[in-house]
Amino acid sequence: MSTDERNQPSHRIPTLDGWRGIAILLVLIDHVQLMLFQGPDPGHEWLRPGAHGVTLFFVLSGYLITSRLLCEEKIDLRAFYIRRFFRLMPCAWAYLLALAVVGAVVHAKIIGSDAWSCIFFIRNYIPNHETASTMRTGHFWSLSLEEQFYLAWPPLLALLSRKRSFVLAGAGILACAIFRFFHWQQYSGGFMNLRTEVRIDALLFGCIFALVLQRSELRQWLADRSVLILAVASPLALRYIYSYHALIPAAESAILTLIVVCTSLRPSCLLSRALEWKHLKLLGLISYSLYVWQQGMLFISHAEPYGALFLPLVAIMSYSLIERPSIEYGRRLVATLNART
Repeated sequence: MSTDERNQPSHRIPTLDGWRGIAILLVLIDHVQLMLFQGPDPGHEWLRPGAHGVTLFFVLSGYLITSRLLCEEKIDLRAFYIRRFFRLMPCAWAYLLALAVVGAVVHAKIIGSDAWSCIFFIRNYIPNHETASTMRTGHFWSLSLEEQFYLAWPPLLALLSRKRSFVLAGAGILACAIFRFFHWQQYSGGFMNLRTEVRIDALLFGCIFALVLQRSELRQWLADRSVLILAVASPLALRYIYSYHALIPAAESAILTLIVVCTSLRPSCLLSRALEWKHLKLLGLISYSLYVWQQGMLFISHAEPYGALFLPLVAIMSYSLIERPSIEYGRRLVATLNART
């Protein structure tokens, strides 16, 4: 296969599962130490990398979703939303149902009105504080933000030209960065830093790169310089991870997107080969189930360590029994509907 052919847009990102594995590891490292030690000592906040793991998830989502939609001759929104629904909802709703059932069995309120904000994808706004009865759905803020993105971006991409979509995404990034700069103190702590207006740029950077890399000459240019770019960008990414702990600057999102793209275009480089490690890819494969169930398993009252021990088993069962079958059902449903039309 020639370099030109290898660097054409593709439905698959070769290193995608490896990056997902790294992202979920960052989140789990953060939450496990929060469970065991109530977080790092003051001055060592850099030991909590969860926000950076979620930012990496956002970057991957924006890049992957946009790349896949652009591969279609005409964007099929019906098929997109059917696939997204069966990809995300069954696992998330199973988790919410499990919380309700466990709460009823032990006669404790471990989920309340926050269930509705999870179902309607506004958990990053409501409730605007955490309590003992809402903490187990706190991680749904990121799922809500992604769903808000899925509801808005694909129709815009279908309606607008690629050039206008690029301008719109760029304007969104700029607006988000400016807003965050002028409201940094207000949004840099507590629940406020989970809102869409200060987080959406990570998703939009993925969109921007997907749009730009539709041009084969730019893909080729980037592929030829990927090793050099990775050598410069990787230390910069580590520096941002060390320096920022709540709100994530736009520069980090841009650098992470660039690193993700370069590893996908240069599968032979050292970092790309590391991302293809089978155990890391397995972790990435079950990363969604891990992310959905980890908050409930890690923060079980009076039994936290036991929940952590059972988390891998629960995630594997969730992936095997809920996530994978529902994904396959969504695909078959789309195929059936397309055949009828």
